[in-house]
Amino acid sequence: MKTKGYFHLFVTSFVLLCAAALTVKGFVLSEHTRLLLSDTGIVPIMYAESIAFALPLVLGISALTTYFGITTLIPVIAAFSIHIALLGLALHQGLHFDCGCYLPGSLQSEVYSTLQPQFIILLLILSVSAALYYFNNLANHRAMTPTV
Repeated sequence: MKTKGYFHLFVTSFVLLCAAALTVKGFVLSEHTRLLLSDTGIVPIMYAESIAFALPLVLGISALTTYFGITTLIPVIAAFSIHIALLGLALHQGLHFDCGCYLPGSLQSEVYSTLQPQFIILLLILSVSAALYYFNNLANHRAMTPTV
């Protein structure tokens, strides 16, 4: 991916590193995504594990293709949007409220206690990557003729 200066290189590297970190987290802690998928009711339980594996795979492939310049940032933005939609739905359903029914250290306690910070951080990363996409593709194609 071509960059236009040090700040642009830093922001591009930050977005792609965040995508890589979310991919690694998705592979290492796939049970977190599986729990969110099954508890929100988006997919049936029998498909939750395969979709929990596919989400970070899609994000990793899109980040690699963006890094090598094959695609733009649109696939990365779409993959971030899928993760944000999942977290947002879980927040909307109130899964982050601590009712006292989860044991400390249990999987549900670990997943649901970090929903809100993850949502806010991913929303910030999504806005930075969308601004980067705008700067890369749409801002360069404007007409530079003066209007009278």
